[in-house]
Amino acid sequence: MPLSTTLSRANAIARYTEIASRLPAANNPEKTLYVEHLGELVEEIDVFVLDGFGVLNVGEDTVPGAVERVASLQAMGKQVLVLTNGATLPVEKTVQKYAKWGMQFDVADVISSRNALEAGLRAEDDNILWGVIGTGFAQIEKLAPRTVLLGDTAADYDEVDGFVFLSSLDWSDERQVLLRESLAKKTRPVFVGNPDLVAPREDAMSLEPGLFTHELADAGLCTPQFFGKPFKNVFDIATQRISNIDPQRIAMVGDTFHTDILGGSSYGWRTVLIKNHGLMKEADVEKTIEATGIRPDFVAFTT
Repeated sequence: MPLSTTLSRANAIARYTEIASRLPAANNPEKTLYVEHLGELVEEIDVFVLDGFGVLNVGEDTVPGAVERVASLQAMGKQVLVLTNGATLPVEKTVQKYAKWGMQFDVADVISSRNALEAGLRAEDDNILWGVIGTGFAQIEKLAPRTVLLGDTAADYDEVDGFVFLSSLDWSDERQVLLRESLAKKTRPVFVGNPDLVAPREDAMSLEPGLFTHELADAGLCTPQFFGKPFKNVFDIATQRISNIDPQRIAMVGDTFHTDILGGSSYGWRTVLIKNHGLMKEADVEKTIEATGIRPDFVAFTT
């Protein structure tokens, strides 16, 4: 998928459906209840686990009412966590971003796919040289003992023992070709710190690491190891922050069927799809349920 391409919401949903065999199986409720916002679910839910993009913010703008909703749920004594596939920076930076917007979270309240990736890398040999696809400010030295930031030099791709796809912010079509050609020469591990295909921005959908790694997998060049929603590894970390709560009183809240809703339901939590701000903004929810085979417990029009 060329980076110059703008992927529509409909095409993104279709692409998620195409790669569904690499994702967990859904555990669907019998029906979906529609509500206006999360405040209508306080009798049902004790722990709200919120996605970031499409629930709290769209690009650099907060979702209307999200700041007030988070504060209201916290004031009620509800536990409010953030579970995001944003892996570019350590969670301390994410907490600072939310604080700038007026959302107050402790570091322990925010879990990212980067946390799961770091745990996966710690289980690997310290002598592995990882080629990291990310940005110059991503603090990649915190990921593993030996890392190199990949750019436009083909020899760097061939030198490394494995690849970590952290962020597509500085990725390019030319660099995707270098990665593809290097993997064709020699198969190596590919760890993916953000399984998302797209993320909602103010004026378009950004193309995320999952999109490019599934392309490699389709070509038979690798079997990616994904860290983050919808995969169990990141939900296990979130569960460590929750004490003695019935899973049916925990809700994963997000805008994407194949990451937030699928991940939460397959883990045994209830799920809330946010309709108006992210991937589903222009889509028909019931038709998407039928097409994907994934059903949320609730649909809220806004956070």
